[in-house]
Amino acid sequence: MSGRVRRTMLAATLAALCGACGSEPAWGSVQDAAGQRQRVLCAGSTGPAVVLVHGIGDKAGSASFAEVLDALPDDRRVCRYDRPGAGDSPAPSRDGRDAGQLDAELDTVVRAADDQHPVVLVGHSFGSYPVLYYTARHRDRVGGVVLADGVDPGLGLLAALGVPSWSDVAMAKERLDLAAVQAQTATAVTEGREAFRDLPLTVIRRDRNATAAWLSAQQHLAGLSTRGQLTVAAGAGHQIPQDEPAAVADAITRLS
Repeated sequence: MSGRVRRTMLAATLAALCGACGSEPAWGSVQDAAGQRQRVLCAGSTGPAVVLVHGIGDKAGSASFAEVLDALPDDRRVCRYDRPGAGDSPAPSRDGRDAGQLDAELDTVVRAADDQHPVVLVGHSFGSYPVLYYTARHRDRVGGVVLADGVDPGLGLLAALGVPSWSDVAMAKERLDLAAVQAQTATAVTEGREAFRDLPLTVIRRDRNATAAWLSAQQHLAGLSTRGQLTVAAGAGHQIPQDEPAAVADAITRLS
């Protein structure tokens, strides 16, 4: 059974099971996540586990990985989630969520994916921040990392997004303290550099509209690990999971 057929059947099953759910989206379940609520869906029960971490913005959510899911082979357990206040997840209960809160939310998904073995973390754009922070703090839980045009904390989120202040960053209803997230993630990567030393790491960068600073930042990310690889998603812009999903799926397959 192909990945596309399997996921279509899963979506139909969820829709049938959720016949009395009113306006609730017909995927996954809303789960407790370190005091917040977020929607999580894990598919597959065998093979290495993969967790997908989406970017930031008014329309950000794990649906951005739909084409990647279709491109992946079926011998994986894959979990996707919408952070509180993004995608189909409820808004968080408070302002000021920082890197520690993002870490705790991601940890609940990692443990749902596989609470016994390391998982592969995949971060797109801002999704690199939770992935890098988690890896620095929980190296034993991470078997490999794929960053799709991820933001390098050394470059910084404001420079990456090309905006002058934190108030100019669109983040749906996530209510993040982005200044804290920036500082904490940069510190975690610097102080936890040993965690990345021999980490299986693939960085996939855009092919279009990349500045010299962005290209340098992508090289820096790949250089975090002695096993780091930098590849180019031919023809892709920043939205690599939609523009070149096969590039992301291939990187996941090689690491898992």
